[in-house]
Amino acid sequence: MTAPLPSLFIAIPDGLIDFGWGHPSARLHPLAAMQQAVAHAFAQTQTAMLQYGAQQGFGPLLSSLAAFLSRQEGYGPALEPTQLFLTYGVSQALDLACTLFTHAGDTVFVEEPTYYLVERIFHDHHLHVVGVPTDADGLDTAALAAMLADPRRPRPRLFYTIPTYQNPTGSVLPAARRQVLVELAQRYGFLVAADEVYHLLSYGMPPPPPLAAFDTSAQGCVLSLGSFSKIVAPGLRLGWVQAHPTLIQRFVNAGLVASGGGLNHFAASIVHAALDLGLVEPNIAILRATYGERVHALAAALRTSLPDNVSFTVPGGGYFVWLSCRDEVDTEALLPLAQECGVSYRPGQAFSASRLFPHAMRLSFALYESDELVQGAQRLGHALTLYRQGSRPTLGKSHEKS
Repeated sequence: MTAPLPSLFIAIPDGLIDFGWGHPSARLHPLAAMQQAVAHAFAQTQTAMLQYGAQQGFGPLLSSLAAFLSRQEGYGPALEPTQLFLTYGVSQALDLACTLFTHAGDTVFVEEPTYYLVERIFHDHHLHVVGVPTDADGLDTAALAAMLADPRRPRPRLFYTIPTYQNPTGSVLPAARRQVLVELAQRYGFLVAADEVYHLLSYGMPPPPPLAAFDTSAQGCVLSLGSFSKIVAPGLRLGWVQAHPTLIQRFVNAGLVASGGGLNHFAASIVHAALDLGLVEPNIAILRATYGERVHALAAALRTSLPDNVSFTVPGGGYFVWLSCRDEVDTEALLPLAQECGVSYRPGQAFSASRLFPHAMRLSFALYESDELVQGAQRLGHALTLYRQGSRPTLGKSHEKS
């Protein structure tokens, strides 16, 4: 008999605390708010939400989203709906940006390290991926400038960056570096795709404005990519592009939306209702409080549980803690032993096209409650101690990594 097909992306073996998944825990899905929003949307739009949507996206949501983003603390100058385009989420927005703005064989610059799955999108479009160094403050703009000035290097058509609560490091690009990056894009003629899905998930002082707020060029050179996946629910598959109206029109005129209409019109109608009812901002407040408690619980547990050959910085937002081990710890080799101890993570090499960071790992605190995070940190500490003592996994007994 054929096994049933899965219904969810995530799959974790019983008994394993898996820090590898950057997904919210089920209790954080705003079920009651979404039920209220759906009822309100149907009452307000009747059958319109079941029709093909406008190419730029559901107009009422574009207006309410512009107003919503404009009133967020530190978000930047007030937005107009003409600066927004609705998407299925950041991954689809990146895929469409590659379709519209690149050609097979072009070069894409990315940060080292960067989001571990983004390279697949670029390879789907037959693009050449080149890493750019980072430091504790994110993208090293001096290194980027040197690479761009080097005549032996191909110029990028696109630069992919995660400037705020970077995945995986949690770093935040300072405002001065954001300005330099935009100036470099204008000077060398490349487009910046800024993945800013964690921008509203700050657990202290807000970050600098989104990268698009620094773009004053005549035709635009920055796409700031946002998503409701992190601030409402990932199952909505709804996000946005913030950019100069000229760039927005490139998306509006894409064949994909000319043929199929606005992207995820049904979910857009529901999210508009949620904004109209004032349900989104209270949900963000809950997420900030919850994730803030979780990251501090995890950080405290890591400090007490890990051996002295591991270091990390507590992020001010987002989902992730980036651990750096000394050279004697290979995190890919450690992983099976960690899984035998009942804990898992993403090894550092997964976040580098050049397979750098063999002594690092990424931990997500989004999926588990604080007590589970503490337990996971203790298991990780035990695995690291065993590894340092020379223990290696028992063949065949480690958990399968999904």
